[in-house]
Amino acid sequence: MKRGAKQNPYSQDKIMLAVLSKGGSFTELELGKMLTGKVQRGVRTLIAAARKNGHQIADKPVINSQTKRLNKSYYLETNEKKYIIWARQNGMFNFKVGAPTW
Repeated sequence: MKRGAKQNPYSQDKIMLAVLSKGGSFTELELGKMLTGKVQRGVRTLIAAARKNGHQIADKPVINSQTKRLNKSYYLETNEKKYIIWARQNGMFNFKVGAPTW
């Protein structure tokens, strides 16, 4: 019986989680440079997938020193209580209130 393709041990999502687990916070562009070697966007899809898989990746706003714009800096929250508070404040648990409608 044949099995599927082997999982790449150096896939981008695993590298991103390893970097975040070491500590510190990184912007999307910094994580993109670490993963691909180029300054590029596209890490947010990896972060969304990791959050869906149960990884406690939170973000905080930081000001980009070059552009003076507000960017998100991502980090791995190790304290579950702090992550739940962050998730509630950032709309991760938005439920419809009231009686169900048909």
